Amino acid sequence: MRLESFEEWFAVRPNHSDEADHLPGRLTFDLDEGIYLDTIRFSGSSENQEAFLVSGQTLTGWLDYQRPATLIQPWLQRTGGLNISMDTPAMRESQRFVANALLKNVFLEDISAPIFTGLVVEHPAFHAWVNPRLVNRDWSRPEDVGLPSLSVDVQPPQQRIFTLADGTQAKVTSATRVPRGEATTLEEYTILELHFPQPVDFDAITRVTWRVSALFEFLIGARVQAPTYHLPTTHKRMWNGEERKVVAEFWYLPISRKNRRDALPAAHHRLTFEERSPVPLETLLNHLSGGSDELIFLADLIQSVEDYDLSPTQGYSELIGCLEAFDDRTFGSGADENFKRDMKGLEDLVDKHGSSTDIDLFRRISGTASNRFSLLKRLERLHQMWHEDGFRGSPDLKRIRDLRNVVPHGRGLEVSSQVAQEMMTYLRDLTALGRYHVLKVLGFTGDQIGAAFAWHAHRYGMFVPERMIPSHQGVHDDSRIGDKAESLDFNARRPS
Repeated sequence: MRLESFEEWFAVRPNHSDEADHLPGRLTFDLDEGIYLDTIRFSGSSENQEAFLVSGQTLTGWLDYQRPATLIQPWLQRTGGLNISMDTPAMRESQRFVANALLKNVFLEDISAPIFTGLVVEHPAFHAWVNPRLVNRDWSRPEDVGLPSLSVDVQPPQQRIFTLADGTQAKVTSATRVPRGEATTLEEYTILELHFPQPVDFDAITRVTWRVSALFEFLIGARVQAPTYHLPTTHKRMWNGEERKVVAEFWYLPISRKNRRDALPAAHHRLTFEERSPVPLETLLNHLSGGSDELIFLADLIQSVEDYDLSPTQGYSELIGCLEAFDDRTFGSGADENFKRDMKGLEDLVDKHGSSTDIDLFRRISGTASNRFSLLKRLERLHQMWHEDGFRGSPDLKRIRDLRNVVPHGRGLEVSSQVAQEMMTYLRDLTALGRYHVLKVLGFTGDQIGAAFAWHAHRYGMFVPERMIPSHQGVHDDSRIGDKAESLDFNARRPS
C-alpha cells in the first residue's frame, strides 16, 4: 500500500490519558502540504495547551474516534480564540499542530521507547531490483490457425530467508496476485520482512526505512512511489479473547515527489537488478542496518541530483559535500601522524633563523594549516581510482573546487548563467564518479560498473572504459562486457 492523502477526525488524549475529556480535532495527511492537526477546546485553564497535549515528543489520540494513533514530534504552528458574545462566558480556543510523521494502530508515549521489533514493506524499488519474473508470456502463430496464440507461464512463489550480520532475520517473498477489477490480470509483488534481535526506538526504525528507499532506488536508478511501512511492536491487544501483537503503520512525508514514477521502469531501463548484479541480496540487506550513513547519503543525493529535485547550486554544493564526507569515512582523512611534530620543528627553525617578517608569515600560515586532505586532494584521490579502472572523463578539478567556493560566500542564488551551466556540466561528471564509488563499496568491480554504465548509455556512456566499447566494425560473437560473460550480453534476450 502506498501513501495517499486523507482527512479524518481525531480525538486527542490529553497527557496520553483517556481519563480526561478528549479534545475534538481534525487530522490532515497531505503529501504536498504536510501533516497537521486542528484542535478546538473550551478555554478555562491557564495550563499551557501544547505541554498539556504533547509529552515525550508525541501526541496520541483516536483516529476516527476508534483507532489508536500517534503524531510524531508535533509542534504548535498557530493558536487562536473565538469569543461567542459578551453575554456568553464560554470561549473556544483553536490550535494547529504540525507533525513529522504518523503512526497508526499504536500509542507511542515516548519517542525514545524501544518498541519496534521489525519491519514489513512492499517497496516498489525493492521489487524492481529483485525482479522475480514469475509471470512470462509467449506469443505464437500456429501454421494451421491464422490467429496468434498467447501462453502465460506463472511460476510458484519464491521465498528466501537470511540471517544478517547483526542478527536480524530477513525474509524476502515474491508472489503473484489478481488485483480487483473487471479484467483478469496477474500482478507480481515482493515483500521484505526484517525481524530485529532486540526492539529498537523510533529513530532507529526510521533510519532503516530511509535506507531501504535510498539504497534500492539508487540501484535501479529511479524514484518510485513511496509505500507505507508496517512495523511490528512489543505492544499487545486482546482480540476475540486472544492476545495479539500490534503492528503499527508508518505514514511519513517523502523527501521529494516531483519525479516519482507511478509505474516501475521497464527492466531494460533499470541501472541494475539482481540478475545483473554480482552483489548477493544478503550483502545489500546488511547495509540496511550497518555500515556508514555517508554511503547511503551519497547514494540518495546522487539520485536526487539526477532527477533534478534540487537547484543546480544546491545540488552542486551538497553533492561535493557528500563526496567529501564519503571520501573521509571510506578512505581516511589523509592526516599525517607526524604533522604536529614536524610543524613544531619548523616553528623552532623559523624562530631561530628567520627574520621578524618570516616569523609573522609563518604564524599566519600555521594558523590556517590543516592536517586533513583538502577538497582538491580528495577529488584527485577519487579520480585516481576511477582512472585506474579505465573510466573516461577528466574534468577540471580545480574549476570544480572554485565553483564550490562560490556558493558559501553568499552568491549561491545570484550566480551567472555561465556559472550555472558549468555546474550542470560538472554535475554529470560528479554523479558518475559518485555512482562508481558507491557501487565499488557495495561490491561491484570496475568492469561490472562499466557494464551497468553501458546499460544506461544515454547517461553514462561517455564514461565507459575504452576496452569495453565495441569496435566500429561490429560486435563479434564473443564480445561481451563485464568480468563475466553473462554480465552484459548484447545478444541475450532482454527481461520482461
